[in-house]
Order: sequence, then C-alpha cells, then structure tokens
Amino acid sequence: MNHLAHPYPTPARRSAAPLASSPRWVALAVTLLLAAYAAMSYSASWEKGLTVDEGAQIAAGYNIWLHSDYRMEGGNGDFIRRWATLPLLVTRPKFDGAALPGWRAGNAYATAYSFFFQTGNRPESILRQTRAMVVLLGVALGLAVFVVARRQFGAVGGLISLGLFCFSPNMLAFGSIVSTDLSIALFLFVATGCVWGLLHEVTWRRLGLSFLAVGGAVLAKLSALALLPITAILIVVKLGGGRPLRVRWGARSRVLGGRWAQLGVFAALGLAHVLAAWAALWAGYGFRYAALPPTADATAGFWSSPNREPVRPAVVKTFDWLRAHHALPEGYLRGVLTLLANDDLMGSYMNGAWHYGGRVGFFPYAIWVKTPLAQIVLLGLALVLWGVVRWRRRRQRRSARAAPSLYALAPWLALIGAYLALALVQNLNIGHRHILPIYPAVYVLAGAAALAWASLAGRLVVAGLLGWFAQSSLAVRPHYLAYFGEQAGGPGQGYRRLVDSSLDWGQDLPGLKRWLAQHNPAGKEPVFLAYFGADEPSYHGIKAERLPGYPNWFHAPVVAPLRPGYYAISASILAGVYTSYFGPWTRESERYYWDGRHNFDSLWGLPADSAARRELLSLWSPAQWKEEFRIFEALRLARLCAWLRKKGPPPHDVGHSILIWHLDAAALREALHGPPVELVEGPPMRRR
Repeated sequence: MNHLAHPYPTPARRSAAPLASSPRWVALAVTLLLAAYAAMSYSASWEKGLTVDEGAQIAAGYNIWLHSDYRMEGGNGDFIRRWATLPLLVTRPKFDGAALPGWRAGNAYATAYSFFFQTGNRPESILRQTRAMVVLLGVALGLAVFVVARRQFGAVGGLISLGLFCFSPNMLAFGSIVSTDLSIALFLFVATGCVWGLLHEVTWRRLGLSFLAVGGAVLAKLSALALLPITAILIVVKLGGGRPLRVRWGARSRVLGGRWAQLGVFAALGLAHVLAAWAALWAGYGFRYAALPPTADATAGFWSSPNREPVRPAVVKTFDWLRAHHALPEGYLRGVLTLLANDDLMGSYMNGAWHYGGRVGFFPYAIWVKTPLAQIVLLGLALVLWGVVRWRRRRQRRSARAAPSLYALAPWLALIGAYLALALVQNLNIGHRHILPIYPAVYVLAGAAALAWASLAGRLVVAGLLGWFAQSSLAVRPHYLAYFGEQAGGPGQGYRRLVDSSLDWGQDLPGLKRWLAQHNPAGKEPVFLAYFGADEPSYHGIKAERLPGYPNWFHAPVVAPLRPGYYAISASILAGVYTSYFGPWTRESERYYWDGRHNFDSLWGLPADSAARRELLSLWSPAQWKEEFRIFEALRLARLCAWLRKKGPPPHDVGHSILIWHLDAAALREALHGPPVELVEGPPMRRR
C-alpha cells in the first residue's frame, strides 16, 4: 500500500536499535512484563477488601446472568458486570434475589451487602474470581499499548511504553478492581486506533474490529461518548492531511483522493457505527425493552436515589420520547437518567478545599499529584527529543521516519485532548480514575524516549528514569490506589490532597484488622471507627464502636460520650466529604453543635433511673431523641475531624487510607470542648 495513505509509518531501524532484529527477545520481554503486571496487580488485590462500587457491580452482573434482570445500575458498565462475573456461573455462590433486602427496590448496593455478608458466601473468594477477570483486561490493554507504540517508535519504544504501563500504580490499582474504569480505558484506546485505521483504509476486517471496539466501549461506560469528538478531530486531521483513502471489498479496491468523496464514505461509516453501537446496547440488554423479564416478581421495581434532583426539562422530554418509542432498553434509559440526576450533587475535596459539582482545575491537579514524577520527566524528555529530531530532519531535508509525524500521532493526541476537555467541564470530581483512559495514550507518546537509545548516554538516562519509575511503584505496593507522587509529598500526604477513589475507596479493612491485632491485642483499649466503604468491619473480625460513616447500613447511634482509645477514621470521612455535614467546620456548625452538646451533657449527667432523667426524656418522643442524637453525633464527628485535620499527620495509618490516632482524655476534651481550631463563615453544607 502507498506509504502516504498509511496512518502508522514504519519506524526507522535506528529507533528500534538491535532489539528490532531480535523478535524472540522482544516477545520474551513483552511476555515477562505482562506476566509481572498481572502478578503484581492480582497479588496486591488479595490484601485488599471490597471497594465501594465493586459489590454493586458484581451483584448487578450476577443478577443479570441468573435472572435476566437489568434494573440495577443500568446505563453504566454492563460489560464489566457481565465479564467479571463469568466465573460465578461455575462456582455458583448463593444469590436468592427475592430474599435479599434491596433487591425488590432495585438497590444494587443494598443487594450487594446482603449477597456478600448475609447469605453465607465467602466475599474474598468472590472478589478473587471476579478480579482475575479484570486482570485479563489489563493484560489486553498493555499488549495494545505495546503494539501501537512499536508501530510509532520501534521495538524499544514499544517496550518503554509497555514498561510504563506495567509498573504504573494507576494501572496496577484498577487492573484488579471490578469497576468500569479499566474496561473503558481498553475499549476507548482500541476504538480510537480502529477509527483512525478506517479513515485510511476500509476493509471488512477493519470494519468488523471497529464495530466490536465501539460496541464494547458503549457497553463499558457512558463516557464512550468521547468517541464522537475524537472521531470528529481525526476526520478533520485526515481531510486536512490530503491523504488518499483506499476502499477494499473482496479482491477489488478503489482509491479516493477527493475530500468530498472521502467525507461521503466517512458519513456512511459514522452511520454504520451508530447502528453498531445501538445494536450492541440492545444485545447487552438481551434484545428486550423491559428491564424485567415477563416472569419476574410483580413487586420488583427501580431504585430511586434519595439524592436525586430534577433534570433539565428538555432532557426529561427526550428520555420520555425514547421510552415511549422503545428506542433503547428500559434499564439503560433509567440508568442514564439516574446518573444525570445525581452527578451534580457529588461533593469533592482537593488540597484542603471543598466544592459541590465540578471545577476546571480538579483533573489537572489530580494528574499532577497522582502521576509518578519519573513518568512526567520521561514524557517531557520524549516530547523534546521528538521535536528536536523532527526539526533536524526537516532542516536537512531528510526522511523523518525515525520520529513519526504529528499526523501519525494524531489519534493519541486527539484521545488525550478530547477526553480531558470533556472531563474539565463535567460536574463529577470524585476521583482521578475518571481520566484513566488518557494514560494508555500518554504511555504511547512516552515511547518517543526510544529516540535517545542510539547513544550510550541516552540509554543510561532512559534506563535511569524507568528504574526510578519502577522503584516508586514498588515502594507503594500493595497500596497502589493510594499512590501520590513525590511532588505531592508521597502517599503519606495523600489524605491532604485528594480522597474518595483517588485514595480511599473502603479497601483497607483487612489491613485494619491486622494493624489492630498487632497494636491493640485482645482489644485492651476501645476502638472507634468512622468508615467510608461498602465492606463490613464485623466480617473481618474488627471489634469497634461505629461512628458515623458512609454508607451506614446497620449503624445505630452510640448514645454515649466518646472515650479515650484508638480512633480509626477513613480519609474521606476525615476530609469531611462523605459525612452528614459536608465541608469545613463553620460558625453555624459550631452553634448547632453546642445546642446539642448542652442537651446530651444534661442527659448523660443524670443517673439512668432518676426521675430527672425520665422527665428530660419525656420532652421528646423516642424517635425525636434518636434523630437529635443522629444529628449531634454527625456534628461531634465533624468537629473531631476538623480538630484532627489541624493537628498534623496521623501517627498511624493503614494503607494510607485509614488514619489512626490514640486519643487520651485530655485530647478528647480539647477536641470536643475546647475552642474550635477550624472555623469559617457560612452555614453547614449538609448532605442532601
């Protein structure tokens, strides 16, 4: 085929170095790197408990396989739910839908809690089976990164890119968590490459692969919509480049040079991909409009989130029309509408500041603090080398194949640019994972560091940076999710930078159990736990008095003063994100706190069987007292967390996500009775 029509120019021999003539050694290196990635990711996951969304994804997927029920968590992640739960069809853990609390209401999180902890199943066994399936997706993505980088920068470039992928703390973290993040990263990366290839040559094989990749992307996550601007950018680049388009069918082919002729083909291809995505959605939902099969329990319904706020009328009308005409499956439509209704309500925390909704600076900051510094330096070096080589080759009027053109790198630049642009304007700032799909493309660009491989000095520099990168990843093992770069103060300072799925996704209860066994044997001192996550402390044998957490499945308010002992607090709770009173400690919060403090100090100061205590209790009904204590308990924890935030780093932590203090009577008195150490203007931002 004419080289000018090919989107991936062949790299020069110089960029590949001696490895280019040793394909067996390259294949061995790729195999070893991918095996190391799988082993590191999977073995680390054995030390971690259930994360926040994993249970819901697993329960919803298993429920689909068993009952053909698409009500739970529809519209976001059908692929990973189905894929990850395939082993459960062999091992068959107990799942009696109608008997599980939450199943009738379509609440995936409540159903998951019962499935994991109340039916006699072994949660660790279920997690190991389902997480192994995610590891396979990670291996596939790593292989795709190598193949693309090798096309651009030769074998050395491919191995550099693959090395970055395999030792990336971010890829290792999500390579063994049952969530939508790695699956959308895989399908979006592959789909972008497939689309770019189709814009240069149309064959039945390429068309089929592109259909599969795009279909997988729309089933992986709603953010597959990023393919629309990515494709638009690539079409503009292709037409602007003036390169021909070859169309093959059977033994015949035709070359189209005119832009209008090419644009007509692209329009037809676009329509075909829309139809393929539409068909993939219907296939994912069993080619059935109704979320429930005809034989389902008539009392089963959809879950309506209590946090839901009104969606724009135009959006509601659109979805009403889609439902009325059965244009898309019911489960998918309801799931997407729920996502649109809830995203604006999510609070975020970034470097000591709180905010509802989205901020433009959130994801750039997340990239800065969650990306290894060695990777940033290596990428900068690679881009500088690429620019210098291109400039020199152009000045000397020689071939620049040793450094691929900007045109050849267009798909990966478009993926990074379009996805980041969409992320910057969205209102969901709860985790660095939401920009995970840009990283495979970044690793490909970093493969340009292979341009330094021709000299000994260049090899030493690149090898040194790769060694630094690998060391920073190995140093944080197995706490990959809690990784923060040196530029952010390292993982120990992560709780000050970002929380939620950037650090604390409820994964460290097994580690807390081990820590307590070592530091508080036989439970000599009381333990107070404020936990953010979907795991269950009692399952792990953690004996603790529960403080308000999120979600509080069966938490009953502890109607008693706090006592000296160990205080284990999830980073997301400490940051005041997933608490009843969102944000910093305010003057209004302080006033409400002291109102409640007066009532309960009076109650606690009276003997249990005294007439005065009975008279005080008679002022409110039991339900009112319970609600008043719930409010006061949340305020008390919020004040304690505000005090702890100002007291410097915690003396102990588990996986950097559960922070631990030993507080004596004097410290508690200062925290709960002394002047507030953090006080800002404004009413308490109470979570709706």
